[in-house]
Amino acid sequence: MRLRTVLLAAGVWLAASWAAQAADLTVWGLQTFNTQADQWLAQEAKDFGKAHNVDVEYDVVPANVLNQRLAAAFEAHTPPDVFMQTDGSIQYYISRGLTIPLDDVLADMRKVPGGLYENLTKAGEYNGTHQSLPLEVDVSPIFARKDLLDEIHKPLPQTWEELRQDGILIEKKHPYISGFGMPVSNTNDAEGNLRSVIWSFGGKVMAPDGKTVVFDSPETRAAYQFVADMFLKDKIIPHSALTWDDAGNNVAYQTGRAVFVLNPPSIYQYLRDHDKKLLAATVMISVPKGPPPHGINGNGVGSWQWAVAKDSKHPDLAKAYLRYFYDPGHYAAAIQEVGGRWVPIYPGMMRTASVFANDPATKDFGKMASTGILDGYAGPPNVLSGKVWQANILTKTLQKIILDHEPVAQAVAWGQQQIETLAKGS
Repeated sequence: MRLRTVLLAAGVWLAASWAAQAADLTVWGLQTFNTQADQWLAQEAKDFGKAHNVDVEYDVVPANVLNQRLAAAFEAHTPPDVFMQTDGSIQYYISRGLTIPLDDVLADMRKVPGGLYENLTKAGEYNGTHQSLPLEVDVSPIFARKDLLDEIHKPLPQTWEELRQDGILIEKKHPYISGFGMPVSNTNDAEGNLRSVIWSFGGKVMAPDGKTVVFDSPETRAAYQFVADMFLKDKIIPHSALTWDDAGNNVAYQTGRAVFVLNPPSIYQYLRDHDKKLLAATVMISVPKGPPPHGINGNGVGSWQWAVAKDSKHPDLAKAYLRYFYDPGHYAAAIQEVGGRWVPIYPGMMRTASVFANDPATKDFGKMASTGILDGYAGPPNVLSGKVWQANILTKTLQKIILDHEPVAQAVAWGQQQIETLAKGS
């Protein structure tokens, strides 16, 4: 996608990006789905500014508009100095020369006792440098309504087929509740959820070399057929999921309108703070296993990433802000404030941050952080995997099946062709 193409649809954000340059340092942070935490992070940035006698502007940007805003800002050469992006999209910006190396900041992070989750640093690697840095760890468990499973006398599902059948039975008993709150719109959550299902069924997007496209396979086709059946046949994925943004599945579960969802712990943090009754009925479990012979537990792991724009007029100040953010004292406070949505990039904080250390429900998060599957599987995160995510190819493949009623084999073959086309330009 050319940045200019996006710009034509984003004029309103272009004006905003120009206005943002009035500050000495501009920072764009992804929405955490915790208003208090967003305000705290903004205040922390301002505190950094006071300590360095500069004006810092921190803007909270929802994930579903971040790409458009960044496109407009980069096209006008007025990007934020520092910006967050998901690990699935950051290589899109890195590969276009829009960021600067941050190896010196990473070297400081590695000096923290206990180190960091090194697997998450791979998302920002490019040509031997680290152009972005993980600022948290995204683990995505399945949220399950244990009370509703008890009603139908079923244990927690261990396989995707068990989850599907449980959703069908519960929805028959409670027609106003959807069996599986899976987004099927062009969102980050939809792309992530689909990857977990495909991985569980034994499918992959790329081979281990990170270049060969292996998307069109029997395992991938089986995964898409499974999801399509849940939407078209079983109807346990609600039709409204076609229009959800990245908060749609959160809201569905938090309002009691979904039996299962696959999501980072923002839901758990919300329930802990606002709905103790639903919290007591909720269990977080591993992503279920796909069918034999190649089925696995497709637990994905990812991270939000900090990057510094190449067009920044204050790169040293931008790096100083990142060092301030990653300082263990400041960082521990941020982890506590975000309240469980962010698993700390420093493993030692899983034992010291009370939001995790005192909560048995999160006991497996550390293992999930260190062993989860990274985007780009079976290869590493790279430019091509970033392009695939940015283009929403996995979601569009599903939409061809559930909206255009294309045969699964035809839609997956289309997806293979689209990824191969992107690979030629990598």
